[in-house]
Amino acid sequence: MTVTRTLVRTTYLELAAATAPRPPGRTKPDYELRQATAASPEFARFLYAAVGYRWNWTRRLGWTWEEWNNYLRRDGLETWVAYVGGTPAGYFELATGAADGIEIVQFGLLPSFIGIGLGGYLLCDAVQRARELRSGRVWLHTCSEDHPHALPNYRARGFRPFKEEAEYEDVHADVEPWPGAQAPH
Repeated sequence: MTVTRTLVRTTYLELAAATAPRPPGRTKPDYELRQATAASPEFARFLYAAVGYRWNWTRRLGWTWEEWNNYLRRDGLETWVAYVGGTPAGYFELATGAADGIEIVQFGLLPSFIGIGLGGYLLCDAVQRARELRSGRVWLHTCSEDHPHALPNYRARGFRPFKEEAEYEDVHADVEPWPGAQAPH
């Protein structure tokens, strides 16, 4: 595994309690949103790796089955999956544990579904579900290793930055769910 020490800029964004998310101006893609209610470490790891391998999501890759299972069974965590034609296309995780709002912990699309207009609508779905759980602030974070459209998507939906950090992190250049998965860039 190739590791490079890289300055990573992290931006924390929030959507204030009184602010409704702005839906995208393009046609909504046909997708189904379902909550993953059964704790499945295998499925959770699949989503995490399939969505995040290009964006340096590596923190959970070393987790054991038991660590995944404990994470999924914790109070206040929900996982929602978007399906296009019966295929997982993206997902989000919500954490309700903080008193100052609901966090969108993970959010993203599988590579085959990037660019079809799904991201903006899925983000609006995440905010809607968060507000069904509890009214108030919804927040998330992104970083300079994320998809180039992530931050513009969050801002276009109405999220505003409230904190920024920069620190050196190990960036794994060759993390893939299978050999050759990086090829379609």
